[in-house]
Amino acid sequence: MKLAFVVRLGKATQPADNFFEGWVEEVDSCTELRFRSTDQLLKFLGQRFDLTMAATKQDAAPDTRQCPASNANRVSRSVRLRPKSGSDL
Repeated sequence: MKLAFVVRLGKATQPADNFFEGWVEEVDSCTELRFRSTDQLLKFLGQRFDLTMAATKQDAAPDTRQCPASNANRVSRSVRLRPKSGSDL
């Protein structure tokens, strides 16, 4: 599935102020980013779009295999360990 993304918005997101923070992952490549600003999110989406378009122009066959989480390509990761609660879902 080309150009498909999963976005999870964090608690500090303030749509009225045009501020978004959270996590984004590209479905095909399992490339993940923890973004702390709207600009970081948009930059990531733009970079992944450009890479996909470049591969399409070269007639490269995309890898359609799903990658397990343990083999995911992590672009940037910052994790604070905290107990999970129903409000985090």
